[in-house]
Amino acid sequence: MRKADGLRSRPVPQAECLMVFSPQSGRIHWLGLESWLLFELCDGRSVEAIARGYAELAGDKLGGGDAQARALRGLDSLLGSRLVEAAPA
Repeated sequence: MRKADGLRSRPVPQAECLMVFSPQSGRIHWLGLESWLLFELCDGRSVEAIARGYAELAGDKLGGGDAQARALRGLDSLLGSRLVEAAPA
């Protein structure tokens, strides 16, 4: 997985979120801490490696049960928003 091309992002520490602008869609996305972490882990790693990294870094600190399942749901959401895409093989 990797970040989609052309995105612009800026942390908003006061709100504990990352603002991501997609020129392709013209939309601004506000990523909470969980999504922000997953977004940053999308640097060409496999889905499995991202889920492992997420579990190691966040574990149960962010709440909501199984870290691996949360990671997969979060990646699905990022894919649906077209903020990340499958990395070329």
